[in-house]
Amino acid sequence: MTETHHGTTGHAQTPLTEILEALGAEFFELGKFAEQFQVFLSPALLRVANDPECHRNVQTLDLLSQRLAALSGYVRSIGDEVPQSWRVNSQAALHRISLADLAYRLSGAPVPQQEDLQSGVLEMF
Repeated sequence: MTETHHGTTGHAQTPLTEILEALGAEFFELGKFAEQFQVFLSPALLRVANDPECHRNVQTLDLLSQRLAALSGYVRSIGDEVPQSWRVNSQAALHRISLADLAYRLSGAPVPQQEDLQSGVLEMF
């Protein structure tokens, strides 16, 4: 995302349309993750299909996926309606995000590659 400086405040100003597009993309990806969980968990869910609590959890996971997809479309639609000239200083909000990869994606910057981590290696936290 390209940041420009406007006004006398000296703060970096980001187009609101870019912020909304990044948020919409993030919601979309999270929705895809929720759908993948459903696919991965399907064999286990079939084994416990008679458990009513399990049914509620499966429905909650499905609802999560649907809501994230809806939020993605909503945020992106609003971004389509916002004038391109609207800009905000998003730096304070970005600094509150403790997940570095997420903060990079929301700022529009490419996520730095972590050379010491190999693909497929479990990262514990």
